[in-house]
Amino acid sequence: MKKNMLVLLMILIGVIGTDSRQAKAYSVKLQKDGIYAEVLPDSVVDNSAAIFKKNVKKAMKYYKKYEDAFREDDIYTLATKVPDKYRDFISVAKQIQDSDEIIIRNPFFVYDISGNVFYRYYFIAEKNKKKLCLFSISIDPDTGKISFSHDKSMDQYFLLDEKILEVAIFYKIDEITYLQTPERIDVVRDQTSTGEKLDGGSSEVETKTMERKFKEKNYDEKKDEILTYLTEIQKGRIIKKSAKNLKLELKDEYVEPEKAAEEGGRTGIYIAMGTVMIGGIAAAIIFVKKRKKE
Repeated sequence: MKKNMLVLLMILIGVIGTDSRQAKAYSVKLQKDGIYAEVLPDSVVDNSAAIFKKNVKKAMKYYKKYEDAFREDDIYTLATKVPDKYRDFISVAKQIQDSDEIIIRNPFFVYDISGNVFYRYYFIAEKNKKKLCLFSISIDPDTGKISFSHDKSMDQYFLLDEKILEVAIFYKIDEITYLQTPERIDVVRDQTSTGEKLDGGSSEVETKTMERKFKEKNYDEKKDEILTYLTEIQKGRIIKKSAKNLKLELKDEYVEPEKAAEEGGRTGIYIAMGTVMIGGIAAAIIFVKKRKKE
């Protein structure tokens, strides 16, 4: 009897311990702010917190598995065993404690003036109201698959305050990434030394013409062009395909986009209204037939 009571007590302690650890687990929430939040793909934005948390978990698994290699700076093991996107991100993941509150906010997009189509969306993660890192979520233009990335060098360049991010637009010209607000234009990152050179043919002339015309526009005109572009590509097949892929990947953690949920709710209301109307019509027909028989 005493043995059974001891076993039950141990199980109870284990359950209580598990619950307390879960209660202390760090939280990740999304805060939609800035001018890009409503024009980026809903499925990506609304699930950015779940994607971030999933990749923190993956990064820590690699760290625990190859902890000795990280401690000894075993470059060969790290290069061959740990995926590129996690090697730098592990240093970020290790900073997160169980009691921390992570906020994902200020999503943005870097508009490529050359006409190249990219589906890479950036987010800022804050830990306890201080910047933790910059990360991105990309959509493969062929398969629609979602991928997570942490660009350490981009993260180092990106040191901006909240007020600027609320109104900032981002664009890329000649491998230089610019940030523009109504008051100023700043260079965020210069990759001219590593970028691919154009061939000097007609494509270069066309690109230079597009760049010149874009530079001549003011802040509002540039912003309108970028937001219109983002709104249009949301209607594309790849964006819809990526939402399906994301739902399969995240499973129970998938967050149904607010717009889709609202549309689904309206559809349900319409179906219910239609059902009631059909039922009413059927009842009226039966009533009329009954009266005729009488």
